[in-house]
Amino acid sequence: MKYKMICSDIDDTLLNSERTYSPLLADSIARYTNAGGKFVIVTGRMTLGAIHVAKSLDLHGEILTFQGAMASDIDSGKILSSICIDTHSASMVCEYLESQSWYFHTYLGDAVITQKANEFTKMYTDISNVEYIETKIPMSEYLVKNGMTPPKIVICENEELVPSILKDVKEKFCEKFWINTSKPWIVEIVPKNINKGVGVARLAEKYRISKEEIICIGDSDNDIEMLQYAGLGVAVGNASPSVKRAADLVAPSCDDNGVGWVIDNYGFLK
Repeated sequence: MKYKMICSDIDDTLLNSERTYSPLLADSIARYTNAGGKFVIVTGRMTLGAIHVAKSLDLHGEILTFQGAMASDIDSGKILSSICIDTHSASMVCEYLESQSWYFHTYLGDAVITQKANEFTKMYTDISNVEYIETKIPMSEYLVKNGMTPPKIVICENEELVPSILKDVKEKFCEKFWINTSKPWIVEIVPKNINKGVGVARLAEKYRISKEEIICIGDSDNDIEMLQYAGLGVAVGNASPSVKRAADLVAPSCDDNGVGWVIDNYGFLK
């Protein structure tokens, strides 16, 4: 096979706008993996919020979550590797976000944690199909008290505020963190040395697959690095303009089975 591995984002890429997928997609993935290809989900979601999608598609092996910061085994749920933010740095970021009165959360095990839940908490946990915990005390204090090293910190705010928040946080923390967006109402803060492209590259090295033998598919700005890394970077039709500019190819939208189209048209090339 020309492309031995296909990596796909979940939301608005693998899943459509109704957060489901077509039986045609499941069939395409099954034919590709049965032919010897490796299909990998690479998502900004937490593991619990993503692994059920992988299982429903009968995928095995690794799933990359938290923007590639964590690799887990789909069948067992065991964490195979992870890169997290140290407690001091995470607390420092949280203290600044608290001073700005922006809503944000991070993660504890399989739950989202935040000082006080609001409509963004409910929106985020509903999409990810996970629970949330209220800390009741400032997150900056909670992280230190519990010695936490979170994989990422997520700011959720009204769409019109996100561009200025993104600019502000980048200016303040860009030397220590990788900061981007996955949806119009989200800003994500992850360790500096990780992104989806790095995650895919590490998995490719493990399986001795060259980047020229990889297809990566996405829709949001946090997918750009893996599209740029891949031998064939694909934006679905509903992707942001910046993702389309970074891609080698624009496929049909997530609502038109874009990932299935990529598999059928490129996955079986020799």
